[in-house]
Amino acid sequence: MFCSLLFQPVMDYIEPILSIASQIYTLVENVKANKKRCYRVKERVKVLESLVKSIKLRDTSEHSAEVENALKGLSITLKSAQGLIEKYTLANLVKRILKSNSHGDEFNSVNERLNDAFQSLALALQLENGNQVFNVFELISRHKEDEEDRREDDAELKRMLLEYREYVETMQRELEDIKSSVGKIVEMCEYTVKSSLEMPPLLNIPQHGRHSFHPY
Repeated sequence: MFCSLLFQPVMDYIEPILSIASQIYTLVENVKANKKRCYRVKERVKVLESLVKSIKLRDTSEHSAEVENALKGLSITLKSAQGLIEKYTLANLVKRILKSNSHGDEFNSVNERLNDAFQSLALALQLENGNQVFNVFELISRHKEDEEDRREDDAELKRMLLEYREYVETMQRELEDIKSSVGKIVEMCEYTVKSSLEMPPLLNIPQHGRHSFHPY
């Protein structure tokens, strides 16, 4: 009875987690910036997804309170990762980036939380350090990958911002040209109105063949 009651909360976390993971994969395919870091998050989520699927296949007697707590933490972390990645799929992306300089810190935070979720799951599932999944979250290689991703993403972001600046400058020049043309048209209209007001009134000339009758 106890195992049955414990099993249900664990299963309640699994399907939502798998659903969020699937949504993250879809979002990553549509990001417009920070692609390397988004793909790295996707790679780490896939490892966590594989662990969650292994829990689903385990005997109910192997589910513990530690597993449930690890899944609960992972669910919260994945929602944060989903929200972060979603920002880089939205319209007006450059404007959003210009208003925020914290995207690097946000990725660092999400990656640390993904690592914490992995460590919690690995401990709850009693995985051995020799397991291949540990390679993805190995500290030194993880930091090296994150730094390489950051450099590549920043270089790409710099290119995007330069293109955006060029676009804005072009638009400004075109607006100045339009402003100048409108000014000239307004001046012409004002001159026409002024000229019409300065013209002398037309003389009232009597029509031929008609004479006024003056009695003597």
